[in-house]
Amino acid sequence: MAFDKALGINTYVHGNPDSPSAGIQSHGMYTLFAPKDAPAGWANQVGTLLDDEVDGRYGTAEGLAHMEKLAAQYDPAVTGRFTYANWTSGIVSYDVAMTVSVNYYNTATVNSVDQYFYAVPQCDWPASQLRWRTPSGHNPIDQTNCRTASSYGKIMSLQQEINQARNIQGPLWALPAVISTGGSTGGYKQIGPEQVRAQVWSSIIHEARGIVWFSQSPDQQDVNDCISGDAFQDARVHATPCLKDQVAAAGEVNAEVRMLAPVLNTQSYVWDFGPGTDTMLKVKDQSAYIFAMTDDGGVGERTFTLPSGLAGSVVEVLNENRTLPVKNGTFSDRFDNEFTHHIYRIGL
Repeated sequence: MAFDKALGINTYVHGNPDSPSAGIQSHGMYTLFAPKDAPAGWANQVGTLLDDEVDGRYGTAEGLAHMEKLAAQYDPAVTGRFTYANWTSGIVSYDVAMTVSVNYYNTATVNSVDQYFYAVPQCDWPASQLRWRTPSGHNPIDQTNCRTASSYGKIMSLQQEINQARNIQGPLWALPAVISTGGSTGGYKQIGPEQVRAQVWSSIIHEARGIVWFSQSPDQQDVNDCISGDAFQDARVHATPCLKDQVAAAGEVNAEVRMLAPVLNTQSYVWDFGPGTDTMLKVKDQSAYIFAMTDDGGVGERTFTLPSGLAGSVVEVLNENRTLPVKNGTFSDRFDNEFTHHIYRIGL
């Protein structure tokens, strides 16, 4: 727990029922439990994990009945704890009616979708087999952009569209992977530290309100692959070479997110900064913050057109020790890789 906390982890989505409650509490950590595993009187349990990937394991009617039963049994109004459910990416595909997505999302307080674009072989499939919905205002997820950070943002936007359809602004979490979820012989790709960070920032730019790290490699097929039941534990106990940099990167992005939490927890503003950009605009303490990546995995220079309310003449690039001039209400910057992200601060 001390190792995990130093990496910026504060909650175990599925806590181990054999771990002593006092240890969780003394380390200032928190847990969510699946209902069948939660010990009575467990301290620091802030939420209930209703279930995982029900949409992929049940028929629609059966799965919905299962979730509605759990939702009633662990009603936050009774337990005082929010509920959480994770779904497969099939729930945001054209193979599932929006009404089905809405009904599933209505069973939980917090929802998320798992889809590990950087790692999975699906990104190499023909476009006809890639069935994810196309979020409003974006290009489809296809072979040209699938294995880029932008796809993680599109999955968040598709969930926002479910929220719009249900007329509820419910919190959405993101599920980035620490390491590849499969082996090299199965068409999977390994994830580098840059990709570890990029998944998170693309998701946050599209309004992710929580980050759940998926830290396993359950589908490895070769002994030379980076096999791990828990990347954080293997980095701590074994200093495993193939994943230590990725675990360190998870800690780095966690620290950056925590530092910026007062900004991230404010209301976002709608603004189009210009073509080829993927952005989120926030205002805090007389400064505007622009969180930026490129759309569809693009690279190169991008020009940002500022709202008229921003009067600053210099843009500070946070955590990069540099500034950019504002000229005629615009500034420009480079994005050298599809995973590049920049955070800008400018005075009102």
